[in-house]
Amino acid sequence: MAKRKRIGLSYAYNENWIGGTYYIENLINALNSLNDEEKPHIVLLTDSYESFRVAEQKFNYPYISFQLGSGEANKAFQFLNRVTNRLFKTRLFSQKIKGLDAVFPYYKSEQQSAAKKKIYWVADFQEHFAPEFFSKDDIASRLQNQQEIQASAEHLIVSSNTALGHFKSIFPAHTVHVNVLPFAVAHPPYQDLDIKLLLEKYQLPARYFICPNQFWKHKNQLVVLKAVKELKDRGIEITIAFTGNTNDYRNPHYFMELKEFVEQNNIGSNIKFLGFIDRRDQLQLMNNAIAIIQPSLFEGWSTVVEDAKLMNKFLLVSDIEIHREQLVNSSARFFDPHNTGQLVQLLQQASEQQAAPPLFEKHTYQESVEKVGRTFLQITG
Repeated sequence: MAKRKRIGLSYAYNENWIGGTYYIENLINALNSLNDEEKPHIVLLTDSYESFRVAEQKFNYPYISFQLGSGEANKAFQFLNRVTNRLFKTRLFSQKIKGLDAVFPYYKSEQQSAAKKKIYWVADFQEHFAPEFFSKDDIASRLQNQQEIQASAEHLIVSSNTALGHFKSIFPAHTVHVNVLPFAVAHPPYQDLDIKLLLEKYQLPARYFICPNQFWKHKNQLVVLKAVKELKDRGIEITIAFTGNTNDYRNPHYFMELKEFVEQNNIGSNIKFLGFIDRRDQLQLMNNAIAIIQPSLFEGWSTVVEDAKLMNKFLLVSDIEIHREQLVNSSARFFDPHNTGQLVQLLQQASEQQAAPPLFEKHTYQESVEKVGRTFLQITG
């Protein structure tokens, strides 16, 4: 049997950008879907052994080991390096991680510099198209990082053909080797959760919509609130549950603005802000909803859409290029994310239906998962 590849994966659990966490988790699941002889050995680069143990139990991947992301062999060496660096501006123990055939996502550093293949990842190029959602410092930092990547001789993964087109238009003379790898999701078991108990827990009626996005301004939850107000003004009552972390460090007042809109327009009985909830609870609520709403103004590759695809769940989704790419031949209904009236019409139609259609007539999502794993292996060389 050929020697297993050793691939370093940078991993951190971060509720402030849970999409980044899910990206690596979904990649590991895709690799786990492959035949045993194809599976690489994953070296999980993380901040502590405790974090690794939690992740190891979650993934149930047969070939996985721990490595401090800071590069040292153990916590004691890491501590001594910090002390000697603070006192003498030097480190006693090497931080260079050896024995990796590839590392992803690659962060230009001494720790990851020994990997045979270094693979960058850029989630999207939103700041080029919607700079109003970023601070000047954020934009400058992103542009500097992208400039370094595009001029390198390494490899880059982007999540969609849409992102590839953006990259080529922004950096036409790039030298980095670019690969497209759309991710596919995996779900923890959730179907056994009692939906009646969940509805009681989250104080939801039997019929409701759900909008499961972090509360970042470009996620555009406001258009959903405006649509609910317009429906209420017409005498049509619907309920929408919102899940997701309420912190937007770039626009820290955004969530409060949404709450103020709800209060000022007397739609508090229609809107349920649930916050960041247990993933299994969230998935069962999505599965039981009339429809999932994804109103975002910009995405690299939407996790919400992939969740709906795996569930084969009906979607009301903003009409942006990436969503069109993700939802070819689906029953999803698209609306202009700036046009409240279009969303009002779709919400009313969906609420009046006895049952929404499945997202796809033929459901073959597992094939997408395996394709992600196999494509990633090809990229690693």
